[in-house]
Parts: sequence; structure tokens; C-alpha cells
Amino acid sequence: MAWKTGMKVVHRAQRAWGVGVIVQIADEGRRLAVRFAGREGITVVSGRDPALTEVPKDTPIEQVAAGPIETLAAGQAAPATAFALRTRVLRLEALRRADSLGALLSSRVHVLPHQVGAAGRILSDRMPRFVLADEVGLGKTVEAGLVFAGLRQLGLAERVLVAVPEHLAFQWLAELFHKFNALFTLLTPERIESLGGIEAALARSPHAIVSFELLREVPELAEAAADLPLDLVVVDEAHHLADDALHAVVAPICRASFGVLLLTATPVRLDPREYFRLLSLVEPVPSTSIDDFLVRLEQHEAYAQVARELLQGGDLAAAAARLRELAPDDPVFSRAPPALDRNAVLAHLSDRYGLSSRLIRNRRVKVGAFTSRVLRRTDVAAGGKPRALAELCARLAKGGDKVLVFGHDLDALRALQAGVAEAGLEALLYDDAPSLEARDRIVARFRDPEGPMVLLSGESGGEGRNFQFAHHLVCADLPESPLVLEQRIGRLDRLGQTQPVEIHVPVEPGEETFLADLYQKEIGIFDEPVGGLDAVLASLPDELDALRRKRTERTREAFRQDLAARVAAARKAQHEGDPLLDIRSASLPELARLVRGAFERMGEDPPEGIDGAGEVALPAIEEALVTLSRWLEEELEEVATDVGHRIGMEVDTDQNVHPFEVAFTIGAGMRIEALPGMEMPEEPETFLGSFWRETAVARDELNWFATGHKLVEALVGLVRDGDAGRTASLKREWAPRRGGMYARFEPRLATAADVAPGARVASRQASRYLDLSPIAVLVDLDVGNRHVPGGAQRLEDEIDEVQDAKIGPAPANVLAAARAAAEREAQQILARRKEEALAILLAHADAEEERLVEAAFQGGAPKERIEGALGVLRQHREVVAKAIDRVRMDLDAATVVVP
Repeated sequence: MAWKTGMKVVHRAQRAWGVGVIVQIADEGRRLAVRFAGREGITVVSGRDPALTEVPKDTPIEQVAAGPIETLAAGQAAPATAFALRTRVLRLEALRRADSLGALLSSRVHVLPHQVGAAGRILSDRMPRFVLADEVGLGKTVEAGLVFAGLRQLGLAERVLVAVPEHLAFQWLAELFHKFNALFTLLTPERIESLGGIEAALARSPHAIVSFELLREVPELAEAAADLPLDLVVVDEAHHLADDALHAVVAPICRASFGVLLLTATPVRLDPREYFRLLSLVEPVPSTSIDDFLVRLEQHEAYAQVARELLQGGDLAAAAARLRELAPDDPVFSRAPPALDRNAVLAHLSDRYGLSSRLIRNRRVKVGAFTSRVLRRTDVAAGGKPRALAELCARLAKGGDKVLVFGHDLDALRALQAGVAEAGLEALLYDDAPSLEARDRIVARFRDPEGPMVLLSGESGGEGRNFQFAHHLVCADLPESPLVLEQRIGRLDRLGQTQPVEIHVPVEPGEETFLADLYQKEIGIFDEPVGGLDAVLASLPDELDALRRKRTERTREAFRQDLAARVAAARKAQHEGDPLLDIRSASLPELARLVRGAFERMGEDPPEGIDGAGEVALPAIEEALVTLSRWLEEELEEVATDVGHRIGMEVDTDQNVHPFEVAFTIGAGMRIEALPGMEMPEEPETFLGSFWRETAVARDELNWFATGHKLVEALVGLVRDGDAGRTASLKREWAPRRGGMYARFEPRLATAADVAPGARVASRQASRYLDLSPIAVLVDLDVGNRHVPGGAQRLEDEIDEVQDAKIGPAPANVLAAARAAAEREAQQILARRKEEALAILLAHADAEEERLVEAAFQGGAPKERIEGALGVLRQHREVVAKAIDRVRMDLDAATVVVP
């Protein structure tokens, strides 16, 4: 549909909105600003929504929907059940939106505190521009997905580009869809051509994935991407930006985007030049040269050494003396005990003197939750490997264990499959599946306890698939790249693995024995991960090729010694870590704040222990996150199934489904003509899935009914954006003697500019600071309209028990007076929220300004660049403060409550 301003439309899923007029078009027709007769102000809708339909120009525009007060006065109150459902939906929406915690808990993974902490910290920053440098296996992809999900929930991720090495592109496509219900477009040359060329492809693919290789080969694509108002750019394997040609095309895209996430596992000290480049893309005022950055790194190490000594129980007074030498103008270090507190000093060091506030690195030793690696090496005679592999797989499978086999030679894997079959067992071959769906089915069969016990895979199974439910890895061969071998092992040695990972390596004499010895002794890959050591190990295949041409034992021995020394130095840089970075990357106080706020919004007391020391707080926070997640899952399931029943869907929760599964069927019994954001199928269509994380994680083939899923968002949106349940007449024995009126107001951001897509809209930025949850008030209907403290909260707490009250229409003047009184009370609550939001905004801005000046001077930036960055920060503070001040309230619902 070619939309035009002035065109008249109706929304078939929201008939009570009446006829609307398109007043503005954005994003090439993907977003429309429409003034509907039955709604106040401007409503932004999707231009792709099939429920939005043009009507003739001569269709009269009439006010078809009265407000809640007029409806009550006319005696047309809705049923208590509809009011209860609307109340639950808005409460659920508030929690899903609050601090983005709802979005953080809506991923199809077992989210751990360090991941929530990293994503929460990024989402709370004015500019979500960070280097994510977690060690391998800690879930950088998950953290990036969590950030995307949080920004999407706030309307700040309209245009997103993910740039990755070509061999990881499909993995990202699958993970974003499976884990975050996010449908991205993989831009290949063929796909770009089918979409009408580069500019059209980018315009029609607001969420896109593109490979490094294509960006290098087609610089016009990179130039077009840099011209877009991107909200978020994610660059995986960001150490590849050391390549000048790749950096030249990716850097402008990053600089033009609102948010940037650069993912790498390389330790800072192992390759400081890599970090100089990466931090220059995310810091407001980066170091001006590599020499300045190396000086900055040396200064940072002096502070880090003091922090190490304090963490090991060193003398506080001696540490303070050393810090006064390093920073004589810092008043914190001049204090004397007890004002000088060890934890406060460490927190101050981390905040002020860390290498960069834009760098996050979690380490396995700090996170824990990993099992060990165990090598099961078997040296076999020449030519004896095929038989040894078949016997090994059969023995492990018959012992009741799942077995994952990796090899690069598909013919050899098919021979192994036949060998396992001769032992009376079925072995699945991952690479024989013709499509993503077929591979999903193979993995589902392998995961099933009753399914085949052996899965054979080429290198494609080493990318993106997680097999924590298995703990036996069989290496049919050894790749010449240790990074490829790490990918294989990493499919099992991941968060969520509960048993030691047993790595079985049958080895034949000759070159394979030499390579196995290198991996075992010089590199130590069978003992601990080598992820992040790319700078040392990436060139190993070329070095081995050169070594074969020399063939002398002395040369080989010298090579082994040199490799061992290089790996040892790299391991040291990896193991020592950075205490200031450790403190800031996994901030338990920030995590505790997020959890506390979520429990308060649920009306529950925060769990005990979340504010304690690390050994106490971490388990308490983990348990609290599980509790919050399960509450969200349960509440979302109850709401969605309730709405589904009401609109005529077939909803199966216990007949033809497994436990914790739900089947929604859109069929002939539907009572509505359209679902927001979805096309109504011509034939009945069933969505089988689960609202429960445990089930969804275990079974990739199911729909994950969580935030972002199109059916879930459609069902919730029907209630949230519709008019059902905006009024009711309720009976509660504790109500005021002459009755009361419950009024619920929704804070509304200024919407005039919100037709512009993405993160550059001030009101959307304001939503990151201001609590936008509904404000509910209960006032007496007697003269004076006295406020009933706690009455509104009590009614919401008892929402599932409310009953209809059989009463006549209330006098319009009485209701109008009650509304005015309720609105005055609500305005006071909103005013307090605005004050709190402004205080947070100012505190964040002041802290950022202080950090910016300190880091900029350390980095040697010229004065004019520092002043320019400060100007941008102050302008942001001013614009967002004005947006907070302009927030108004709309009456969402009004209810008469009688005893």
C-alpha cells in the first residue's frame, strides 16, 4: 500500500478507534502517524499492519468512542473480567519495560548475573557504545542480544546492523531468531539484488546482518550503511578490525550509529593496539595516538596494581599513600580512616581510573560455573583410526551417554556413521540436513533422551549450536587451527554444562601425533580455553605448513619451545586480568538495584541478601533473577491464553501438547478480523511453543513465547491499545461508604516527534530515566473526594477476586469531580517521578562529565575536542530534561468501587 498524508484509514483490529487521518509518514511508509477520531492525540502505527485499511475519502470522521468517565456516566461499564485483564496487561507491560529488565529476562537462554549486569550497565548509559571483551564461553553474543532486546523494548532499536565474519553470519541469524524472537535479514549479494539494490535492500531491512567480506568487496554497501541513522551496530570478532581494509569500511558505520557493541575475547595487554582501535570507535574523546594510549595503559596499570594489593588484603594506609602520589589532587585519597573505606576506594578506583568506562570484560575465573576439561587420548596404529572411532562411539553410546563427533571430512564421517550402524546404533549426520529447519529437527532428535545417542558433524556444527546436554566430544581428526578446535570444544564447554567435558582424541602416528602433542603440551587446549589468544595462535596453520618443508627435528623442537613461550606469555596476560575492570564489569550493587526495582514493581519485598558481600549477594541475585523470570513467564502465559480464548483462538494447554507447551490455532472461530502486526492466514495455522524458559531452551524447535514474539505482542497489544476493560463497576467490602472511584492514568511521552524512527528522539531517551508505569489513585465519591491511601494498590492486588456491582449510572458531575481529584493526586505522583528522573539524569551526566574530562586528559586529547564532547553531553542533558518535563498523563481507566 502506498500511503499518503490525508488518506483516511480504519484499524480493523481496533474498531473503537474510528476513522483516522494520516498526518505524517516516516521510514518510507513503515511508520504512520494517524489521528483517530476515537483516540486522543497522535497514534503511531505500522504501515505494514494488514489490519490498517484505507476507506473512501468521503467517510465521515466522527467521535465514535467516549472516554471512561462518559462511559460510566452512561451506565455502560465493562465486565469486571475485562477490567481485570486490562489491569494485568498494563502491570505486565510496566514490568517488561522497567529498567529493561523484562527484556533482559526474555531471552531463550539461562541468563546469568554477569550477563544481566553487563547488559544493564550498557542500557543505563547515555550512549550504549561499548567494547564487550568477555572471555570465551561467557556469552558475549547473549549480552549483545540482551542489549538489543532492551533497546527494542524502549523503541531505541529501529535500525540495527550486525557485521560479522562470513562463517558466523548464519549463526547470528539463527541465534537472534531462536533466542530473542528477532527476525534479521542476511544481506548477501543475491539478497541485495532481489531487494532492488544496495539502498533499497538497506531501507527494506531495518534489522540486517552483513559479512566482513561483503563490506570489503562492496565499499558502496558500507558507504550506504554509514549514511543511515542506525540505532545499533554490533561487530563480532572485532579483533579483525586490525585489518586496515576492514577498519576503513566498518569504522564510518560505527561512528555514525547511536549505539555500538564491539565483541572480542582478546585480553587488553595481549594486543593493546587492537584496543586502541576499538576504544577509538566507542569513546567520546579517544586517545589521539597509539603512543598516548600506551602511556595511558601504563598509568592505568599503576592504579590496577594498588587495587590488586587491596583485594589481597594489603594495608589500606600504604595504598592510600601510593594513590596520593599517583593522584595528588584527588580528595578521596586524602581522607583518613574510617572515612577511607577499602570498598569505597576500590569502587572509586574502578570508576575514575579504569582504562575505559566503555570497556566490559568478564572472566571465567570470576564468573565460575564452568566444569573442567578431561583429555582421553588414545594412540592407535596407522590406519586403525576408523575402527577405533566406531568402537569408541558405540561404547560410549551403549553406556547411556550422548556423543558429539567432529571431523572435517564428510566422507569419513559417513563411513563412521556406517560403522556405528554395524554396532546396532543410529548416528545422525548434521551436515546431511538440507535446511535450517531440518538441522533443528536433527538437533532435537539428538537432544531427546530417547533419541539417537551419536551426532556426527562437520565444522558447520561447531558454529552457533550448543550441546551442553552432552559431555563427550570425539575428535575424528584434529584441525590445524587451534581456534577451530576451540570452537568444537566450546559447543560443550559452555555455561550450563554440569559435568567435566571429556575430549576423546584417537591419534595415528606421524603428523597427527606431532599436532596432538602441540595441542596437549605446548598450547594446553585440552586443559583450558584458548579463546582470545588469536594474536598468538591465528597464524599456526601457516607456521605448520612452513615447518613441514624443513622437516628437521632440531627445527621442530625450536618451534615447540617458541610456541610454548608465546602461549605462556599470552596466558599470563589473560590470567592476571585487570582488577579495576573486574570490579566494574560485574557490578553486584547495580544488579541488586535492578532486582530491587523489579520486586517493588511487583508489590513484593526485595529478597534478603542481594545487598550483601559477593559470596552472599551473588547466589541471592541468581535466585531472584530466576524468581522474576518465572513470574514473567507465568503471568505472560496467563494473559496471552486469556486473550486468545476471548478472541476465538483454539488454545490448547493440556490436551495434545506436552507439559509446559501451548498451542494457539488461528482458525475459523476467530471473532476478530485482524491481529496487530500479523497477517491472518487463509487456512488454520497453529503456533506450538512454550512460555517457559526451561522448556524453550531445551527444545529449539518450539516457538519461544516471550517478549518480541509476534503472536505474544499481538495478543498483548490487542488489550493494551484497545478500549476493552477501561471501565467497570466493582464490589469490594472495604470500599468507601458512599463508594469510590479508581482512576488509572498513563504517563505519556511527547509524541509529535516520535514518528522519526529510532534512538535520536528525545522522548525515547527520557523513557530511560522516567518511570512510565501507570499511576492509579482511589478517591472517595463523597463531597471533597478524599484520597484513599493504598486503596488503588489494594484493588490491583485483589484484581483476580473482583466482582461486578449491579448499580445504575453514576451522576456525571460526581464522576467529573472525582476524576479531577484523582488527577490532582496523580499529578503529584508524576511530579515526584519527574524529580527523581531529573536527579538520575543529572547524576549520570555529572559523573560522565567527570570521567570524560579525566580520561580525555589522560589520553592526550586537545582541549577543543574535550569541549566539543562536553557540549554534546550538556545538550543531551538539556534536551532530555525538557522531554521529561513535557510528559503528560492520559486517563486509561476509571472504575466505580462500592461496598
